[in-house]
Amino acid sequence: MKKVYLFLVVLLTATRLLAQTSNLDEFPLPVLKQKLAASKNDTTRVKLQLAQGHLILFKSGGGQKEIDSALSFANQAVKLSRQLNYNDGIFNAMLLSAESFNKKPDPERGFKIAQQALAFSKKVNNMDGIAKSYLIIGQHYQVSDPMGLRTRMDYNNKAIAIFRKERSLRWLANTLTTNAELLFLAGQRTDAIKLLFEILNIGDAVSRRTVEGIYWLIGRTSTELSDYPNALKYNLLAIKTAKEVQDTTLLLCSIYHTMAVTYVKIQDYNRALPYSLNALKIARHYHNKDYIATVAITLATEYTRTNRLAQALALLEEVKSYSDTDPDKLSVAAVFLNNLTYAKQFKKAVPYVQEVKELLAKVPKHNFEEVMGGYNSLSYYYVETSQSELASFYSDLYAEIVHKMNFQGGIKTAESRYFKLDSMKGNFKSAIDHYLVAQRIKDSIDNVTKAYQISLLQIENETEKKNSDIEALTKQSQVKDDQLKRNHFIQRLIIAGSAVLLIITGLIYSRYRLKQRSTALLMLQKAEIDQQNISLQHLVYDKNQLIGEKDELLYEKDLLLKEVNHRVKNNLQIVMSLLASQSGYMQNKKAQEAILESQNRVQAIALIHDTLYNTDKIAEIALASYITDLIQSLDDSINKGKHKVVINCDVDDILLDVSQAIPLGIILNESVTNALKYAFPGDRTGEIMVSVKQVGKQIEMSVRDNGIGLPAGFNLFKADSLGVTLIKGLTDQLKGTFDIHYRIGVTIMIKFPIEIAARTGTSDSLMTEVA
Repeated sequence: MKKVYLFLVVLLTATRLLAQTSNLDEFPLPVLKQKLAASKNDTTRVKLQLAQGHLILFKSGGGQKEIDSALSFANQAVKLSRQLNYNDGIFNAMLLSAESFNKKPDPERGFKIAQQALAFSKKVNNMDGIAKSYLIIGQHYQVSDPMGLRTRMDYNNKAIAIFRKERSLRWLANTLTTNAELLFLAGQRTDAIKLLFEILNIGDAVSRRTVEGIYWLIGRTSTELSDYPNALKYNLLAIKTAKEVQDTTLLLCSIYHTMAVTYVKIQDYNRALPYSLNALKIARHYHNKDYIATVAITLATEYTRTNRLAQALALLEEVKSYSDTDPDKLSVAAVFLNNLTYAKQFKKAVPYVQEVKELLAKVPKHNFEEVMGGYNSLSYYYVETSQSELASFYSDLYAEIVHKMNFQGGIKTAESRYFKLDSMKGNFKSAIDHYLVAQRIKDSIDNVTKAYQISLLQIENETEKKNSDIEALTKQSQVKDDQLKRNHFIQRLIIAGSAVLLIITGLIYSRYRLKQRSTALLMLQKAEIDQQNISLQHLVYDKNQLIGEKDELLYEKDLLLKEVNHRVKNNLQIVMSLLASQSGYMQNKKAQEAILESQNRVQAIALIHDTLYNTDKIAEIALASYITDLIQSLDDSINKGKHKVVINCDVDDILLDVSQAIPLGIILNESVTNALKYAFPGDRTGEIMVSVKQVGKQIEMSVRDNGIGLPAGFNLFKADSLGVTLIKGLTDQLKGTFDIHYRIGVTIMIKFPIEIAARTGTSDSLMTEVA
């Protein structure tokens, strides 16, 4: 998939820089339309036509309709400018035409018109037109080619020299921003960062939209170099500035995406989600498939890492529909495979394994990023499924590419994977060697990050010192000016006031006496206020003491509750151990199975207390994580990890009071246990689907299998097995309803209302009732 995140720079440069020909570009489009409708045939009308043309071309998505509209405004502006003999309007209109043809795209015609604008500007000796023409001509050279990148920077430097000489600070700031972006592409990050801070020092001449882009560039660079604190800092500044200027362009999409990527790199997926969703909303608004694909792939990773695999797969299906070429299809297939592998949905991943292999055979090897991603996904899948030979094969192919590209992050990934593979094979000496290599690469990457942090800190300090020096010199100059003005005033006052000296002296003495009386009165009032302040301080001190004591009591209460949960969990573990020991002495298989079922019931309750002990919640359970742990426990205990029966979960993010979580866990334990034991006899394979949803103020839970179903003549209300009795009894305790459907396999349905129970004594009383 096209790497929009990495190559977005030039697009943003062209959009932001050349869209600003005057202060009128800061107005919203509706305001410009009103001003244009009310304007006369003068130079102001020309400026309004050009401003509206730029806004339509660069800030409305830039489709064919917008390009034609911008060309129309350029033609109107050049015609009126020739009538008025307004040279600025003529060359600016020519440059708008050149930009329009560049975007059409017809770059050759755009290049030709830009050269004509340069010739006209030189003819009329308009330095502003010469400089802007250089910028448009420079855009003709592709930054993907090193020589083209160098040529574009040379044209920009010509324009910068003119803007410096003419003191055109607004355009100087914008062009310096462009060169900073080009330096980023050339890999000269430190020089680029210095240039960005120099731009920020220009002051009010820098538009807030330009500042927004500068903050984003610094934040994006910090993300790429793993300096996540500075990445968050400058991306947040970019978002704040975007809100100030009410920016809704693709630049804001890039800022949100960079913020999300930063949180993904520090594995804080929940905080990444809102930023990716905002970025995707903007990308869809502009119908930009490259942006949508780039943002959606990151968002899918966040969904998968937060147990929302279904949403991730749905999003990737949308991305897949945009994939027209084999490299794009390979990238999407690899992402599908990575997400399914992470979620341990290995059966669902099998078709994508085959698709990735087929596409790798089609995609040329010079597509390094796509091929590397394909090999990496296959290596990851085979490692996770313990297929060591295939994992080694694809790990070698992946390692070959990353070494060829000298991609340090990829080399570290390859060495870490070799460490896992050698550990799986029992070759621990080789595993340790690979681990040490991975650690050295990590240290090397960390050193690069530290060097960048030090460099950024030095640049910030130098910038701050320059600002302080400038501010100090400005204050000194202001003080001198004020002193000179004061001296002149005193001199004039002495000359003009000699005639009224006695009157002034009398007034001064009168005011002096009045001031003495006022001072005495103020001192008396101050003494009263001081006394009141002392009283208030005593009250504040007493209040703070009470608050402190309250916080200590609350803290002790939380510790006590955690300790209680910890001890209950430990006691239940002891019970489970006793049951396991008793099972060892049993010769009767049914008795052993009965003890195993009892162990699982106790484990369902123990998981509750373990969750309460390890979270900040003292009486509420997060069902998603609890049910996942419970199902995993049952899978390991009964299914024994053979994957004969696949257990899938679809659980909403619900916080449930422990008084309801325990019976719900036991019901789920009984339902899944029965399905694992009876629904798939012999070597029969199948699937069990556990669903827990919140519908209004009710919880709806279903456990569905596609096994052999219930025996003929089964009657729910006459069944007297312990499992069914427990389910019915606990359902009544939850004040809910219980039903069984057995058209295809067996489906157990439980519905009950959510209640807010008392926060103390709940677990113990419930355990007594269950016993």
